[in-house]
Amino acid sequence: MTSRASRSGRWMERLNGEIEWHPSQAVTTMTDQAHSVASKLEQLLKAVANNPSLERQLKMATTASAICEVASSAGIELRPADVVKHYANRLLSASDEVSVQNFDLCSWDAGELLWAMKQWT
Repeated sequence: MTSRASRSGRWMERLNGEIEWHPSQAVTTMTDQAHSVASKLEQLLKAVANNPSLERQLKMATTASAICEVASSAGIELRPADVVKHYANRLLSASDEVSVQNFDLCSWDAGELLWAMKQWT
C-alpha cells in the first residue's frame, strides 16, 4: 500500500508534466514585459531626439493614449495601459525618497489628483 503523500507526489509529477505554464513564469513574463515597455520607451525617446516634430507632439501629450500616438508615429507599438502600469511599477519599486521625488517631478494639479484618488477608492 502506498502512502497518501507518495500518491500525491506522483499525481503532482504527472500534473506538472502536463502543465505548459507555471505560476513562476508569471514573474518572468511580467519582468519581460517591463523590459519590453522600457525598451520601447527608450526607442521613443531616441526617435524624439532626432525628430523635432515628434518632440513637439510628445511635449504636448497629456495622456497615455497621446504618448502612444506619438510612439506609433515613430513606428513603435505601445499600449496606453502599458505606459501607465510601467510608471506605477517604477514608483512602487523605487525607494520612498525616489518615489516621492519622481512623483513630484510630474507637477500634478493637487486638486485634480486628490479628487481622482478619492474617486478611485
